[in-house]
Amino acid sequence: MSCLKSILASLVLATSLFAQTAISGQFSTDITIGDNTGFGSPYTGLALAGEDWDLSLNLLDGNVNVEEAKYNFAISDAITVTFGSQAEPYGIAWGLHRPAGNSFVSSPRDHNISNGAGIAANAYGVGVDAFYGDDSYWAARASYGVSLLGMDADIGLSVNGDDAQLVDVSNKGTAGGISHETSFEYDLANDGAYWLRGVITPDFAKGAYGLIGYNSDEEVLYGVGYNYNDNMKLATELSGDGDTVIRVSYTF
Repeated sequence: MSCLKSILASLVLATSLFAQTAISGQFSTDITIGDNTGFGSPYTGLALAGEDWDLSLNLLDGNVNVEEAKYNFAISDAITVTFGSQAEPYGIAWGLHRPAGNSFVSSPRDHNISNGAGIAANAYGVGVDAFYGDDSYWAARASYGVSLLGMDADIGLSVNGDDAQLVDVSNKGTAGGISHETSFEYDLANDGAYWLRGVITPDFAKGAYGLIGYNSDEEVLYGVGYNYNDNMKLATELSGDGDTVIRVSYTF
């Protein structure tokens, strides 16, 4: 009887914990049209989040991989300490560039995840994030956010243990019924490499948007996208080599 009670108590506890867990996911398909037509699945992932923890997984080449597995301690309203596998605080526009969170098809640079401890502090629009991981590797970012003339802008400076230095600026706003988002990154440690990307969404377009990008290699990319509904998005991108990529992503 005591064993049965223990099992029932465990089931009740597991059900309670599961009920407090937010579950989300997304998957996507790429269609490349050029000399040959090809299909791919760039991202299939699942994210679970609790009150003070996050776990995200993806499926790649038939294997299940852990992206982030972290838990947080809020020291105060402005300071949070995070342990586990987490995104390095390098650059403002991070977000893993999962398809559903990326208006473009491509992503301008890699975004790293490392195992260690991080601390984040935010007050009066100023944010300071630091990370320390394996083999004494470290990364840090300072940023400042401001709202002015109907625009929300962020500027940041990031450095890490590999002598990388990055300045990035992002802003978004609405004027005359047209929403716009712009991101700019400048690599101070890599011969001034940079990329610039912009997204324009007119209200009259009913979910359609235009995009354009440019980088220090003088490559231009452009395309259009369409938010079919709150869950499904379609984006197209034409690169300098003439190939067109169509990406369809779905979130749940």
